[in-house]
Amino acid sequence: NFARAAGFTVPLDGAGTKTTGVIRCDQPRTIDIGARNGKQLERIPDAVVNEVLARLEAILS
Repeated sequence: NFARAAGFTVPLDGAGTKTTGVIRCDQPRTIDIGARNGKQLERIPDAVVNEVLARLEAILS
């Protein structure tokens, strides 16, 4: 998988969340949770959010 090999993902393993997998930083999206009848299941730790933001900044710079 190119995104994983290129360092565009942040793993959720070991983050203390029930959600598993990775966050893809190379495909940012805006989603209207209300329009999709979605709900927040859990909160991602600040350390993971900061890692995602750092990788996204590197991609966009």
